[in-house]
Amino acid sequence: MQRQAWIYTISAAVLGALDLLFRWLQCQSIFDPETGLPTPRAGLSTLVVVLLVLTVVVLWRLSGRLSPELTMPEPEEALRLPNRVVGALMTGAGMLAALGAVVMFFTESSMFMRLTALLGLFSAVVLSFYPSLPKWGGFGAALSLVPVLFFSLWLVSFYRANAVNPIVWAYGVEILGIAACLLGAFRLSGLLFYRTGPRQGLFALGLGLCLGLTELMDRGSAGERLLFFGWALGFGTLSWVIVRNFGIQGPPPAAAPPAGGKKEKGA
Repeated sequence: MQRQAWIYTISAAVLGALDLLFRWLQCQSIFDPETGLPTPRAGLSTLVVVLLVLTVVVLWRLSGRLSPELTMPEPEEALRLPNRVVGALMTGAGMLAALGAVVMFFTESSMFMRLTALLGLFSAVVLSFYPSLPKWGGFGAALSLVPVLFFSLWLVSFYRANAVNPIVWAYGVEILGIAACLLGAFRLSGLLFYRTGPRQGLFALGLGLCLGLTELMDRGSAGERLLFFGWALGFGTLSWVIVRNFGIQGPPPAAAPPAGGKKEKGA
């Protein structure tokens, strides 16, 4: 399954890079430098919307092509790291997310956002140890809910801070990014609770990778960008690991002969 793992992960990363490029071009061109207002009927804005929709469709199709050939292993087998390099990537992803949470804590003035940043720091630690969570049984499954809570709180607090902003393009894509990461964290947690199918899990991880990369050139703070980059790296690494560890479905087992067998004619 290593080839399929590379195909899916690289495809999601390429889609994320394209979304990032056109989102950056949009931010550079559609906002008036004096008023900060977006240019009406900008062609790049339409293209960004089309690319985001195309990203969702392609990821859903790719995950659908993989899932009929896969069987869902036990969580410990699905998240088993093949080598130390992959483990180092997960550690690096957690460190980036933790650094982003620390920067967010010291740059945000709202107490609500600071509490969100503290929860993000705890979630970054969980991200680093995610492949080990199945070994910890129910405690590990409970820890997997911490990132879900973090992204839920971040989504609510970010929307509260920007709800009065009439310029949807100034914050709308970041809301989509947070929601995609929330979906990815939710499906990963569902894997530990035996509630996530192959297609739903792969799609959510790929979407989190794509929109996490897209936010790197958005208008968010440095802490938010580091958080998105860390979680995008974690989602991409875990999607590769999970596809690699999935087993190919074999032919159905032959029916066992009846007890005593069947007598031959003439016996």
